Amino acid sequence: MRTYADFIARTWNENILHSVMLELTYRCDLACVYCYNDKAARGTPLSAAEYAALLAELASLQVMHLVLTGGEPLRHPDFFLIGGEARRLGFVIRIKSNGHSLSPATVARLRREIDPFVVDLSVHGATAATHDRQTRVPGSFQRLVTNVGLLREAGVRVKLNCTLTAWNEGEIEAIFALADSLQVPLSVNPTVSPRDDGDRTPLELAPSDEGLRRFYRFLAQRQRDREGEPALALPAEDGMPPVPVSKHCGAGSSSLTVDPFGNVYPCVQWRRPLGNLRERSIGEIWRSSAALRTVREITVQARATVAAALPEPAGVHFCPGLAEQLTGSPLAVYPQAARLARLANAGKGDPSDGDAAQVGG
Repeated sequence: MRTYADFIARTWNENILHSVMLELTYRCDLACVYCYNDKAARGTPLSAAEYAALLAELASLQVMHLVLTGGEPLRHPDFFLIGGEARRLGFVIRIKSNGHSLSPATVARLRREIDPFVVDLSVHGATAATHDRQTRVPGSFQRLVTNVGLLREAGVRVKLNCTLTAWNEGEIEAIFALADSLQVPLSVNPTVSPRDDGDRTPLELAPSDEGLRRFYRFLAQRQRDREGEPALALPAEDGMPPVPVSKHCGAGSSSLTVDPFGNVYPCVQWRRPLGNLRERSIGEIWRSSAALRTVREITVQARATVAAALPEPAGVHFCPGLAEQLTGSPLAVYPQAARLARLANAGKGDPSDGDAAQVGG
């Protein structure tokens, strides 16, 4: 029987455009310390008419999955117009939001006019002190918790996303407990990235070695403790499918990212320009971009590179886009990837690492 993972693997291997992320705006009502957006980026934003034309073309290409993100996507003046058209065309819609712009009226419109498959909300800690410290907006934690409840009451699926940092690593167990209490799934990203303009200041907030060990130990123990229980988690995004694939990731093979000004990239992390929608349609870029052909070749090479340099399954922490940003080469195994691979195995109790231990508390 074919599974969703089989389908994703086929999109990677056969270059079938499956998922497109639209960064609608870089405006945001929070000021997260480690935000990767280039807030100084300038250009003429795509108009509502240009988004309508883009969505129509994506529908003609039989794209299934559409992600609306930012910045904060709800800050875009045409958010509901764009989202409503996406719904009319039949896309599976995912919205990535900080949750701060939501209100009872906004949630009602979201459910009525867009009806997204899921809304991903960012959580930055298990307490107001930690969360608000990272967002730099007092009251943002309580507002997030309240708005999770509003979405769930309206019948909207919710998922929490958290980036592990030096400031919240001591609350990892409590962050999962918070998600459990809200009855929503949680994904934790252990990688802090530089900003898209090259600023590496956010890397100063990267979690410590002990914080990462604690995180991986906790995940391993949680998986053992919850084995056999019904999962809260939704189907994964286009992560590594557990079936044979020829590439390290689906960047440029099954997915693309479009910034607010119409620039097209292989993915949100890999900011290698592939073209601009005011010069070439997304279909033309998909079919004939020389830069995109090169990206696809790199993802094949990256699979072999990672297999030789990093232990499985920890090789999933390697990102060609981040490698290119940090080293200039998408095939260079950058220190952060090697560190995560080592600590992931240590956290799972790999006897080769003397620091491995059970999580306490």
